[in-house]
Amino acid sequence: MDSFYEKARKGQPLDDVFIIDSHCHMGPFYRFNAPRNDSEGMLESMNALGVDMAFVTAHASIGPDYVYGNDMVIKAVQKYPDRFLGYVTLNPHYREDMQHELERCFAIPGMKGIKLHPSCHEVSIDHENYRPAYEFANEYKYPVLIHVWGIAQVRIIDKLAGQYPDIRFLMGHSGGDIQAMEEAICVVNGHENVYGDIALSIVREGNVEWLVDKISSRKLLYASDMPFFDPRPAFGRVVMAQLSEDEKRDVLGLNMKRMLNL
Repeated sequence: MDSFYEKARKGQPLDDVFIIDSHCHMGPFYRFNAPRNDSEGMLESMNALGVDMAFVTAHASIGPDYVYGNDMVIKAVQKYPDRFLGYVTLNPHYREDMQHELERCFAIPGMKGIKLHPSCHEVSIDHENYRPAYEFANEYKYPVLIHVWGIAQVRIIDKLAGQYPDIRFLMGHSGGDIQAMEEAICVVNGHENVYGDIALSIVREGNVEWLVDKISSRKLLYASDMPFFDPRPAFGRVVMAQLSEDEKRDVLGLNMKRMLNL
């Protein structure tokens, strides 16, 4: 077995591998307890695994108050600039404030992408009110992480990827259910600017190996949904997978590092 596997088996952090968790949250969640949900608590979990950086959006932002949530993320990015990257999260029901919020947040070093959660905000991924966000991201070449669940939403990503070629679309949960993941594989393979992530809510044996086999290690991102979920299972699914060390390095951090020019 490779050194990744052996370290994980012994409970040791992967401190010699560059790792970015590309899909994280921050703060309390209204439906259940999310322990260690502040920046210090998340750092404890990250340090235990050897995760260098977490790309975060606040739970509050995908829920009732995007400004409050974005401010929470900004504070974490400013306090721990070497450990946190921030998504600017937008609510399509406040389109009139979208441009201002984009400019306000991206003036902060460390804010590196946009997060959209159409399911929580109860609109379609291609809703007209998202247009300012997509146009901004396309102009400045920011990645956009979107909660994507179901075949219909995956197919919208397929359409948007053609309309906005300079956005790197990150399909959160790689489509969600198994049938949607199969569709997502086709979309990722059909566009240079679309990636999947492994924040998988429906987990089957060997699905990380399956995704790497179908789309290559260069188009898949490590993601845990921390602190919504405990980060250790997602981490283990990569480091203990039957993949080469080079493939694991791609997924764990190099893909996101290349995308962000870190």
